[in-house]
Amino acid sequence: MGTWTFTELQDYTKLQFGNNTGWETPTDYYAIWVNTAYKRLATQDRFWGLKRNFYFPQLETSTTANTIDGTAYVSVPADCLVVRQLYDTTNDYLLINIPHSQYVSYADRADTTAEGKPKEWVRQGTYLYLWPTPDSVYTIRIYYRKVPASLTLGADVTLLGTEWDEPIVTLAAYTGKMWTMDYEKAKYLRDAFVEQASGIMTIYGDEEKARETYIHPSEVYHERGY
Repeated sequence: MGTWTFTELQDYTKLQFGNNTGWETPTDYYAIWVNTAYKRLATQDRFWGLKRNFYFPQLETSTTANTIDGTAYVSVPADCLVVRQLYDTTNDYLLINIPHSQYVSYADRADTTAEGKPKEWVRQGTYLYLWPTPDSVYTIRIYYRKVPASLTLGADVTLLGTEWDEPIVTLAAYTGKMWTMDYEKAKYLRDAFVEQASGIMTIYGDEEKARETYIHPSEVYHERGY
C-alpha cells in the first residue's frame, strides 16, 4: 500500500500549482486529478514512450461465484478490469478460456438436456459464460485484476506500493496542467513521470526469478549493452 495519504497527495499536487487554492472550490479539482491519475496508472497498460506493460501484483485478487442450475453465466465482479482465470473449486479443476466464436458455435448451449459441469468460459460484457451450461450449483473462483476504488477520505492510501506515491503526484499534476491548458508545463511533467516510472515499473518482475523455469537473456547480451 502507499504511504502518502489522500490529503498529502492532494497537497503535493497543489504545490505544483503554487499552492493555488482556487482549484479547490467550488469543485476540488486536486482530488479529481489525484484520483484520475491513480485510476489511469492502475488501468492503463502503457504510457507514452515506455515500452513495457505496467503490472501491479497488489491489484491481483479473486472472489467466488456460485452457478445456478440452467443459467449459462455468472457475473463479472463489479471492480474487475481483466479476468485472469476461472477455477471450479467444487470439482477441483481449471476452466479453459475459449474464443467467443467458439462458444456461440456450440449448438447445444441452450439445450437443458446437455447441461453438465462447466469446462470452458468466455467473457461477454459483464457476464462470464460457461460451457456446458451448469447442471447444478458449483463454486467458481474468479481470478482477476481489479480497478481500485477512488480515494475519498483524507487518510486513504492507494493500494499500490509506496514507490508509486511520487509518480501519482506527478501524473496528477500533469493531468491538471492538461485540463488548464498549460501544455508547456504538462510536457515537463510527462517527461518527469516517464523518468520516475521507468525505473520501477518492472521491479515486480524480479519475482519471476524464483520460478523453476526462468527464461532470461544470456549474459552476452548484457555485456554488449542490450
